[in-house]
Amino acid sequence: MIAQLLEGAVLVAITVAIHGAMMGWLLWRLRHVAQHKRTLLGNYAVLAEVAIWCVLAHLAEIVIWALFYQWQDVMANLEDAVYFSAVTYATIGYGDVVPPENWRLLASMEGLIGILMCAWSGGFIFAIVSRLHHDATVHRQS
Repeated sequence: MIAQLLEGAVLVAITVAIHGAMMGWLLWRLRHVAQHKRTLLGNYAVLAEVAIWCVLAHLAEIVIWALFYQWQDVMANLEDAVYFSAVTYATIGYGDVVPPENWRLLASMEGLIGILMCAWSGGFIFAIVSRLHHDATVHRQS
């Protein structure tokens, strides 16, 4: 059990590092890409781009967990490992693919970090919407 907690802690750290790198890169991109006059369509494009990159970060994180499950022979094949990882990370938990009893603690850790990373992405998108709204309000007043 201790070994599984340590392995889970490493996977959590990798997950946070991937997500943090993506959020940091997106912040840099939003600050340094040409800040031309924003239109409604332009704002939608910014939000769509951010959403796509957030989903790609989540998918990368899901695949890392799946590769670990596959490496440890927790799942029969990589397809099942990716599927199980995705429904666990997203806390959907269909229950049609389940790990052996001795791997349930690690799966629970993936569910917890998945909730946190999804909340981080949601908060990030909320902050961008707030900023776009603020910028539009300032622009209208000037």
